[in-house]
Amino acid sequence: MVTVLDIPPLAVTNASSDPEWGDVPIGQGTYRRSPSQRLPLDPRTAKAIRRYRRLVPWALPVNLTALVVFCIAIYRDDLPLAIQLAGIGMYMTTTLGWHRVVAGLPPQRPRRLRSGDLRIPEVPIEVAEQWIARNPGVTATDEPMPHPHSRRYYARWSIGLVTAAIVLVVVLANDGREDLILFWQLASVLFVAGLVMALRTLPPVHGKPKYTLLG
Repeated sequence: MVTVLDIPPLAVTNASSDPEWGDVPIGQGTYRRSPSQRLPLDPRTAKAIRRYRRLVPWALPVNLTALVVFCIAIYRDDLPLAIQLAGIGMYMTTTLGWHRVVAGLPPQRPRRLRSGDLRIPEVPIEVAEQWIARNPGVTATDEPMPHPHSRRYYARWSIGLVTAAIVLVVVLANDGREDLILFWQLASVLFVAGLVMALRTLPPVHGKPKYTLLG
């Protein structure tokens, strides 16, 4: 693991020679601002990173508030239609707006492996060669990024989520009363999340070579 990096002035996104430097969050968390790694970026990506870092402290509370407003608008039949539509519109606007902010983040977001190594995925080969030349110990690989956790971790979560979904469905089907549709939706979400976790137990798929810096 390289402790001090000599980073060449080439954008890790498109190898441009006139990059702007930005603090890119380490990891794939949607609401993560730190820790971060300062990297050379193309101007468009650097602008997206600055916007993300400016908005991320407010994103989670705003999105949760919008979700609460949405639920109230959906399940309170006594509210005026205009208020219900306003609540739904607020939720959709907030969700789509944040999705647009996150979508602007580059695929070259660094990731810290369990071994302690730092990986920067999908770096142009000419940039990777410069990093290797300047930093003994840095290597490039075309192996796909490993999953953040072990297969056992995903298997346990998959079993737990699917089991919770089945139990919830059984309880709802046999409690002898009309339940909120929200509970049925929750069961569906738990089941789908369990399937996603099950897919994570599979090894990463090899595709077109994409060079990843490993330091």
